[in-house]
Amino acid sequence: MKTREGFRERTFPEALEAALSGNTDALYKLLARLSGLPGQRVNQGMLDAFAVEVTPLGKKADKLLHAMIVLDADFAPGGSAFEAVPVCAVHVLGLRGRDAASRAFCLNLLHAACDDLRFRVRDAVPVALAKIGEVAGDALVTDIFPFMDGYFHAAAATLALGRPELLDATTDGELVVERLRQAFQLVKDAPRSASRYPGHKALMDALLLSPPRVARRYPALVTAEIEAWGSVRDPALRQIALGIAKKLKERHGEEAERIKASLDRTKPVPRDPTLIVQGTRGRGKKRGLAGRGPKGT
Repeated sequence: MKTREGFRERTFPEALEAALSGNTDALYKLLARLSGLPGQRVNQGMLDAFAVEVTPLGKKADKLLHAMIVLDADFAPGGSAFEAVPVCAVHVLGLRGRDAASRAFCLNLLHAACDDLRFRVRDAVPVALAKIGEVAGDALVTDIFPFMDGYFHAAAATLALGRPELLDATTDGELVVERLRQAFQLVKDAPRSASRYPGHKALMDALLLSPPRVARRYPALVTAEIEAWGSVRDPALRQIALGIAKKLKERHGEEAERIKASLDRTKPVPRDPTLIVQGTRGRGKKRGLAGRGPKGT
């Protein structure tokens, strides 16, 4: 990992010390001022500098990181400069969690950040998980099992699995694919109304994006898994399998053809319009109403 510089801002040490004691006002205002928000993205240099300063503090920073993660969206709405505060915390957790002794604490807070109302906070979680996985490897893939309990959480875990920092550190391909399978099962078992949920859409997008990346390391395992996905009847889920096959075509042409062949074999038979019986809707009086006279007779 590249060496990063800490804060050059002269007021930072005092603001951080006050925040560690429970008075976060000065620190939050400083981070907001340097955040680069409102804008396209949070100032990466600030994120790195904050991590350099806070990560070595260990447990001394636990309460502060928790407070930053759960910072109320009314105080720090999405798109505002104060949105950078929880994003900074997520960034630190990704580095702090590389230490096995701190990992459970960090994963619990990252789990909480997955369904944050602010998309920049949610988007930072897969990056943080992958940073942990760069050191933890298969152990992190095991530890993210609790993330498979919700749409946004599973989306974060699925996206992390496709990032090279984590993926290249794994050796247990079956475990990686098992996590993908669990994410797919979550949308497969979802009620129809769930398609309107933002988290459901996020997971569907993640399922389309990550498997082709995982296939670069575990092509045979991923292909076999996606073939099974193609056997479902839900058109939206079949479309995911087809989309993955298209992405695999350039690098893994044979595997892509196997997935497409599986989709063709399990394609629902189109309805024959000549067999559809027309005009069966009742047009007469409702049952039980026939013979009734006017009210009061």
